[in-house]
Amino acid sequence: MIRVLHACDPGEASRRLDFHGVFQADKTRLIRDLRPYLLCISDEEMAHALIPLLARRKIPLAWGKRVLFFSVSSVDQLDRWTGEDGGSRSALGRVREAIRRYLERDFVVPCRGREIRPGGSPGIMGILNVTPDSFSDGGKYDSAEAAVRQGLEMAAEGADIIDIGGESTRPGSLPVPAGEEIARVVPVIRELARKTEALLSVDTRKAAVAREAIAAGAHIVNDTSALADDPEMAGVIGESGCAVVLMHRRGTPATMQLAPSYESLFDEMLEEIQKRIDVAVSAGIPKERILIDPGVGFGKRFEDNLALHRHLPDLRNLGRPVVFGPSRKAFIGRITGREASGRIFGTAASVAFAASRGVDILRVHDVKEMKEVVRVVTAIREGDEC
Repeated sequence: MIRVLHACDPGEASRRLDFHGVFQADKTRLIRDLRPYLLCISDEEMAHALIPLLARRKIPLAWGKRVLFFSVSSVDQLDRWTGEDGGSRSALGRVREAIRRYLERDFVVPCRGREIRPGGSPGIMGILNVTPDSFSDGGKYDSAEAAVRQGLEMAAEGADIIDIGGESTRPGSLPVPAGEEIARVVPVIRELARKTEALLSVDTRKAAVAREAIAAGAHIVNDTSALADDPEMAGVIGESGCAVVLMHRRGTPATMQLAPSYESLFDEMLEEIQKRIDVAVSAGIPKERILIDPGVGFGKRFEDNLALHRHLPDLRNLGRPVVFGPSRKAFIGRITGREASGRIFGTAASVAFAASRGVDILRVHDVKEMKEVVRVVTAIREGDEC
């Protein structure tokens, strides 16, 4: 994969290059002439095809661990090079496409006659767990009536999407039979579909549950296994017209936090999510109906969860809208010492940081409070110059 690395200042770029094993002298030259788009190319044949062109243009480059780094100013610059250097046309075309994919913001995600239009202020996805054992609010809304009241309150507070789940996927949790999960979520979805205009999402890994939830009125399937746990899931989603959230996860909920490890978190994560996107598209789900989620807390170490925040823009290399769900997670508890119910301020900090880094949808428990956080971040980011 050709990646555009998010490196908004020389210090950040220097840290990334150090991590990838770039020699100090090469790093110094590259940083001294750093341009807006820092590119990382792991395809050795393409890298070697580009080196003569970069040398002729006096563009600093550096080798890391089996990857080539260089920076360019704009897509227009690449267009000029293509016109002047036909020998590198193929490689430059792929670099140009990678930057365009990274810059994509005008997504329209169709979902059963409705649309998700990310952009500007991030959307809010409210978490509605109809479970006895979810890590934060398990048992709080374990009747359909209580869950529907909470869903309507979330909609009134400004939730764009309500994500209804009937099976806990907290670390160490075990699967719930499909029939039990259906009995938990379907009455809630059916009633909310009658009473609110908010988009409805079902948080499930099972095709049977997704099928019944869609029939009850769900517009989105939020699959924490990214279609891996049930071979029938992709077909159900493809035929339904639903959108799907593909989340990155290592292992299963029962095993994912036992000993997660990565040599290079983003190299591995982007490659793994791209494979799940390819599986979805091959199974008949149009790419425009796919959203991605890096899976904070799902098969991640503490340091991985923090790095996910810093480098959220790197997910733009996949060319799909990004969903991010840090709400009340354990990494916040480790920093603050708070139990799940007391992590609202830590969550607000995480949400503010993620919103400032261009996330499209934030998945949260506390809709009203996080809606305000997002409004403030958006106002700061888009305020007039003076």
